[in-house]
Amino acid sequence: MPIPFSIPSFSIVNHDLGFQCVNRDMEIFWDHNEQVNWEALADRARAPMSQRWIYGAVHAALGGQVHRAVIRKDGAVVALCQCLIRRIGGMAHLSLATNGPLWLGDCERARVLSLIRRTLPAPHPRICLFTLTDPVKSLRLVPMATPRAHAILPLPTTMQFLHGKWRNALRKAEQSNLHTRHISCPSAALAPLLRKDAKQQIAKSYRALPAAFTRQWHALSPDDLRLITVSKDHETLATALFLRHGNTATYHIAQTTPQGRKYSAARLILWCAFQDFSDRGVQQIDLGAIDTANAPGLARFKLGTGAKTVRAGPTVLAI
Repeated sequence: MPIPFSIPSFSIVNHDLGFQCVNRDMEIFWDHNEQVNWEALADRARAPMSQRWIYGAVHAALGGQVHRAVIRKDGAVVALCQCLIRRIGGMAHLSLATNGPLWLGDCERARVLSLIRRTLPAPHPRICLFTLTDPVKSLRLVPMATPRAHAILPLPTTMQFLHGKWRNALRKAEQSNLHTRHISCPSAALAPLLRKDAKQQIAKSYRALPAAFTRQWHALSPDDLRLITVSKDHETLATALFLRHGNTATYHIAQTTPQGRKYSAARLILWCAFQDFSDRGVQQIDLGAIDTANAPGLARFKLGTGAKTVRAGPTVLAI
């Protein structure tokens, strides 16, 4: 028999797979969905990597906690939210929902965030942060970090959407007798790729997801890591690693030699990725963050594909 737990305005009851909280016409189900059901809902929202089941599974495998919420209004799913949790300072629990919640229907968004914060099944004391997909107006949300912009490319795409210089460079690459290869990334190729990426991050002064994250993803779901290489006369000119998650994908790691830049090999890799992923049912690729002030060249390269600049909402503290 369910055991009620009293919170003002809410009624929570335990269930075999999680628990449910009812707030008038809105319900929240924590850890109540199987992976296949979560991913089906995430596909409806074209969910980014950080709200995919595998992302949470990797976090858990590396020692963190994950809780997933499905919010319903009048019986229909209106939002999803995956929260990653770590202990900080030996006592408090920090919960972060990056690019969450995902919105699937009309609802009072501030109310959904409050529902998530108040019912999150993590011990107290806890801190709840959301990096929102869109700004939400509420006096109970305190901005903590400014929004970031990403280059998002819908698929399928065609040559007509490429910027002129980008298209001309691609045609040059296509006429240079280059060889492209798109495969699931083997373990033997992943280790040196990550070593080179670590050196590249130091040399170019940027940070990305840790190598342990990529290795753990590969251990859990190796087919999701897609490796594309471009070579000429048996010499590798450029390499890129993509992470595929449902009907979306992420441009994760890229490396190009001076000879590869001469032949515009990186453009050929992206064009190959666009075509191959589209054929595999991928509807959107995240080409990563863009910073027109500090990295204008990289921003032009990404946006030259015809990708759209998508600005997320701020990171907020829910109180």
